[in-house]
Amino acid sequence: MRKILVGLVIVVAVVVVGFLLTRGPARETLAPEGAATPELRLAVEVVEVSRGDLRETVAVNVTFAPESTVPVIPKTGGTVTRVLAATGDQVQKDQTLFLIDDTHLELQVQQAVAAYEMACAQLAQAQKGASVEDLKQLESAVTQARASYDNVAAEYARMDELYQREMITRQQLDAVALQKEIAAANLTAAEARLAAARKGATQEQLDMLEAQVKQAKSALELARLQLSYTRVTAPIAGVLAQFTVEEGSMVSPSAPAGVIINDRKMKAHALVPESYVNALKPGDRILLEAKAVPGTSFTGTVTTVAPLADQTTRQFPVEIAVDNASSLLKAGMTGTAYLTLQEARRQLVIPVGTVLYDGEQAYVYIVEDGYAVRRDIATGLSTGESVVVTAGLDEGMRVISRGQHQVKNGMSVEVR
Repeated sequence: MRKILVGLVIVVAVVVVGFLLTRGPARETLAPEGAATPELRLAVEVVEVSRGDLRETVAVNVTFAPESTVPVIPKTGGTVTRVLAATGDQVQKDQTLFLIDDTHLELQVQQAVAAYEMACAQLAQAQKGASVEDLKQLESAVTQARASYDNVAAEYARMDELYQREMITRQQLDAVALQKEIAAANLTAAEARLAAARKGATQEQLDMLEAQVKQAKSALELARLQLSYTRVTAPIAGVLAQFTVEEGSMVSPSAPAGVIINDRKMKAHALVPESYVNALKPGDRILLEAKAVPGTSFTGTVTTVAPLADQTTRQFPVEIAVDNASSLLKAGMTGTAYLTLQEARRQLVIPVGTVLYDGEQAYVYIVEDGYAVRRDIATGLSTGESVVVTAGLDEGMRVISRGQHQVKNGMSVEVR
């Protein structure tokens, strides 16, 4: 038993001594004295230098408004007899919205028609001349007027003889003289009418009648125009908004009856700071978003850039036309416009985080043959994520993107 215990102690002692000498299990082999220590390699990640497009943008707030907003204003007043549209309806240009009582205007049209027809008839009669029946009537009137004059003239001669004999007063003679003058005037007028009928209307008379026809025609057209105003139509195509008309209500030209908006195209109004305004010009394409339509982008075109700053904000009003075929944008919505200040196309681009600085000198580490190599670079347009490299790198080079702060120039690295 004692021998067994002694043997166990010896075995344990040998194992312990072997572990201490080898710093590990006895089966591990000690490194030969004077052997080279393996080279330390830092694990890094890289990105390849590639070509791409960069844009420097700035976000500004916008408010969306319809491209057109036109009030519906009646051209005449009166009582509404029929309403043919409602708020929110999509209407077409010249579509009837409501009707106004037209009773009195219809009567005015009828009167104007009658006056026009009468003027035309008078002109036609003058151009045609007197008929045979008219001439006979006028000749008969002349015969009667001459007979009447002859009778009065004979009576005057008899009364004058009596006056000369002082058998009647001067007053009685004057009364007969007046009858003679009236009869003479009637005869002259009858003969003149007959002569005019035989001769026909003069050019002056015809001109006067033609002018009367034109005047009557203008009055008729005006009456019809006034009548047409009782049918109130849409001035533009769009959506009928703020429509307040009801049957039986009164309307007048002084009060709009509603508003029509064309929301197929919208206008985005923005105020742009002076530091950005010179980067914009009409025709520039703009990306926009609306707060009420998350996840959807809209494309707009700059239409106007105000040359004068707003006196309150000292910023410049800018208007952007936006297509709204989807009808997602509503008047009064707010959103964001992303204005492009600078743009670089097909340039060498690397992530901003790969660039280090030695004073003002920008540099990066690239991997060549398993070693980190410093490359001084010149940069251009930069965004929050990427930067343009204008000198110092070539397309396809591998730039250290993780571990660049730990490596040194010439350090051995392992790309993962």
